[in-house]
Amino acid sequence: MRQKTYTYIPVARFDMLDPKYKLLHKMNVFALVSVIVGSLIGITINFGVRMSEIVAGMYVVYIVCGVVCGVLYPYLHEIAHAAAILFVKGRIAEIKFGKLAASCGAPDITFGKAQYFFVAVFPFIFFCLALTPLCILLPPVYFPLPYIPLMYNIFGSVADFYMIRYAMRTPKRSIVIDCGTEVSIFMPK
Repeated sequence: MRQKTYTYIPVARFDMLDPKYKLLHKMNVFALVSVIVGSLIGITINFGVRMSEIVAGMYVVYIVCGVVCGVLYPYLHEIAHAAAILFVKGRIAEIKFGKLAASCGAPDITFGKAQYFFVAVFPFIFFCLALTPLCILLPPVYFPLPYIPLMYNIFGSVADFYMIRYAMRTPKRSIVIDCGTEVSIFMPK
């Protein structure tokens, strides 16, 4: 039986670093403002509701530690993308940390749409499942430790969801090549 072979043609390309759109800069500003506002609201509510009868001398220290965890979170996020690529394709991805963003890409690996969806959404789901129970189960004074990285996970994943949305709108048999901040879509002729 003869196998079908396809020649793929490019149908779409999306680059978040394109200076014409400045999309990465806009998403970074949105994420940073959202993380700060979300963290302040959550930490204040936690203090007012859950810590009304607890001495909160160490609360400020744990807030600072939570901020440090939030700064380290992008590294863990990209490592989670790389782990998902390793799981799906059995190959190692490239992780880059630049001035504006961290990215994980695999320019020499092709993904089907379902594979790309899994790889792109994996860090969001993994860290939500890991950090949300900690926010609930840990004593209130430790709340900022998992909460600030959780906020970063939620609002920092906006770029991932934007890329997912872009890739999922392509034709059914498309393949995706993810170079980190750039996605190229190809389909059979």
